Amino acid sequence: MKRTPFIIVFFSVILISCEKSNVPSDYPTTYWKLSESVIAQKKTDYINRNQYIRSSINEFGFCDFSGDPRNTETPPFAGEISESNAIHIIKEFVSKNSAESGINNPAELDFYSASYDTGYGGSVLWHFKSENQKFDNIEVLQSRILFHLENGKVTSCYGNWYPEVFIPSEFNYNQSKAELILIGKTVSHYTIAGKEYTYTISENNLRNSVCHLKILSKEYEDKIEMRVCWQINVPDVFYILYVDVISGDIVGQAPTIIS
Repeated sequence: MKRTPFIIVFFSVILISCEKSNVPSDYPTTYWKLSESVIAQKKTDYINRNQYIRSSINEFGFCDFSGDPRNTETPPFAGEISESNAIHIIKEFVSKNSAESGINNPAELDFYSASYDTGYGGSVLWHFKSENQKFDNIEVLQSRILFHLENGKVTSCYGNWYPEVFIPSEFNYNQSKAELILIGKTVSHYTIAGKEYTYTISENNLRNSVCHLKILSKEYEDKIEMRVCWQINVPDVFYILYVDVISGDIVGQAPTIIS
């Protein structure tokens, strides 16, 4: 009596179970939602520390869109501000607000874009968008920060980096194992009319895939988890999927086409 298929499946299940149980105690790095009283105090401290700031901080203590009506004063005109001076002002700001910006070393802050404008009454306006954070040379996705300056003062800061991210020294799932997890996975797209159509990822589809190591901040109601994952772009099915290097879970996915 042949039992080879059963044995293969049995040991495959054991192997997957062992890999999922082999989780470092420090992984993933987790940022917890703060209590209302702590947030209220942090907002007050942030406002008091930054005279002209019009944005505030979110429930995790990071810079965000939440405004505070206590700061509505316009900074006085201070003459023309060059781009290099504006960058210096931003780096001073993040140094003074390292907990809220998540930036430990302002020297690491580079910029994706910068634009100049003139506001009401001749105010000098600068708008900057940072590059994504890198931790141990691994890009932290969706970590660009927006800075707005008026007359040489930072008036809003939206977004943050993360002060600590634990990178496991060994991965349970290398690139090949991560790609195998996707075989048989069904992804959905929608037409303009809202009609769903699907693709099922095959081994052949994965021959054209592009894979990079990334860090994905996965937000829940009460926490943010920093997941180290394989970003796998499968162009044949027009999808990007993210596979955790420790758990093997698909922790994120998105279409690459707009329906």
